Amino acid sequence: MSKILVTGGAGFIGSHLVKRLLKSNHDITVIDNLERGKLEYLGEAHSKITFLNLDLRNYELIKSCFIGIDVVVHMASKVGGIGTYISRPYEIMADNILIDSNVLKASLQANVSKYFYASSAHVYPKHLQNVPNSPIINENDAYPADCELSYGWAKLVGEKQLEYACQERSDFKCAIARFVGIYGPNQDIELQSGSVIPVFSHRAIRYPEVPFTVWGTGKETRSYCYIEDALDAVELMVEKMNVVSMVGPLNIGKEENITIQEIAEAIVKISNKPIEIQYDLSRKTVIWGQICGTKKAEQVINWKAETSIQKGLEIVFSDVQKRVKL
Repeated sequence: MSKILVTGGAGFIGSHLVKRLLKSNHDITVIDNLERGKLEYLGEAHSKITFLNLDLRNYELIKSCFIGIDVVVHMASKVGGIGTYISRPYEIMADNILIDSNVLKASLQANVSKYFYASSAHVYPKHLQNVPNSPIINENDAYPADCELSYGWAKLVGEKQLEYACQERSDFKCAIARFVGIYGPNQDIELQSGSVIPVFSHRAIRYPEVPFTVWGTGKETRSYCYIEDALDAVELMVEKMNVVSMVGPLNIGKEENITIQEIAEAIVKISNKPIEIQYDLSRKTVIWGQICGTKKAEQVINWKAETSIQKGLEIVFSDVQKRVKL
């Protein structure tokens, strides 16, 4: 049994991870300010963990929470839909750099031995993502850096801080996962702020009260990785720190090319409704493609995402159906 602290543990990925870790009888502490996370995501797990409603931007408030912790899994981040990233770039970047710096500093001062960092595919240069038929992006493509969004720049800074800390401290091990299109139950379903798959499911369920609108042409390509597959990778990366001091960065996603239009059409079919898909061409496409290679993850941790997109979409649709109040 390890003492594990999960930041953002009431969020989408964090809450799923906490439930899984509890199955192995770990002693879990969660820090989450509930800005986007929800206690309901934790369900019965809430009563089995130490939950701290704290803001990671306040170092003095959080620093003592890391004392005695064996593993920090840093999932917390200021996130949103593409509209949020575009309209509030300074806030997104400044808050995320502050959060990452505070969590890392607190971990180092408390002599935490293992540190997992949730990074993102947004660290990759925009010229690899803002053209149709974008190429497969591999880990070494992050440099020379030229991120499209301030969120990506903040994550890249977070990665470098962690790498340098790992170089300076021989007793400190770290892992970096660049998550790519992670989806599953308990994602944000708000029509203006949520991610594509839960939002499309929400629109389909409420149609025709709510039109089924796709921002842009629908020709943009993405890859999506089901949450349980991603958690397998997290556990394997933490385990790998037993034998190496630095794991990654690794792309954690599914090396599968699918268009936004295909996602929309698949969800319409699942809904079994005569839905007319509308394309809002006034919305400028910011990221045309985000297909990340996962060969390195296969080599380093013997991991590959297995859940089919069809099965994942069906699970998410069912989850959103239960949560939408008609």
